[in-house]
Amino acid sequence: MDYYKNKHVYITGGSSGIGLEIARKLYSYGANLTIIARNSAKLEDARQEIEQLKVSSGQFIKCLSVDVSNSDELSRVISQAMKEFGAPDILINSAGIISCDYLGNMSYDTFDAVMKINLYGTRNMIAEVLPAMKKGGHIVIISSMAGLVGMCGYTAYGTSKFALVGLAECLRCEVKQQGIHLTLVCPPEIDTPMLLDEMKTMPYESRILKNMAGQLKLESVVRHMLRTVARKKFMMVPGFRAKWLWLTQRFTPSLFRLSSDIIVKWALRKKSVE
Repeated sequence: MDYYKNKHVYITGGSSGIGLEIARKLYSYGANLTIIARNSAKLEDARQEIEQLKVSSGQFIKCLSVDVSNSDELSRVISQAMKEFGAPDILINSAGIISCDYLGNMSYDTFDAVMKINLYGTRNMIAEVLPAMKKGGHIVIISSMAGLVGMCGYTAYGTSKFALVGLAECLRCEVKQQGIHLTLVCPPEIDTPMLLDEMKTMPYESRILKNMAGQLKLESVVRHMLRTVARKKFMMVPGFRAKWLWLTQRFTPSLFRLSSDIIVKWALRKKSVE
């Protein structure tokens, strides 16, 4: 995809899951990368894998080991990186963690960690690079269907993703005046390592509700997302079933909530007799 050739892209959460797949695709399109994650060993593994996809001798990939939720540390690392490698043409915010359980089972620390990484981590990263981004730059915020449709068991993750939707809506208007584009991505369930963590504590009825939106393949979502960014569109909800659920909730919220309540009640009854 020619749009990304020679562009410098910063990717948070770039060592695994959707962030890693984005990095793979972009490098194969001729982009230069700075990938950001907490685990330095995973970053190095990712770098070695991604470098196999190099398409020109001048391409580079840099790794930054830093916690995006730590504002002071992030400011120091990103400031130095921009001095050495330059500011991003595109910033993709993919760093995130998940915790799926009833609120009563969730500790304050768990809730706090989800909010700090998913919401504040995105805010921190944007705040660091935005002043250095030039006209024509692009910010991508990866939220979730859980940021558009409320669902039991997602009081932490869903709250953080709803907040990202609000952040994107407000920030879009701000950065447009500077000639900077913004894209919000809200995918349903994707087959990534995060899904395995989620399943450990997911309530039974949450699994039933999630099945309504379907599961998408990682490569397909990323390919679609990068086309959306290249076209400078604001919002992307991949998958027909996910779009249908979102539009149902948006235009007939009372009916959507009633349907959800009925499904949850049925799921709990089914669980009790198994």
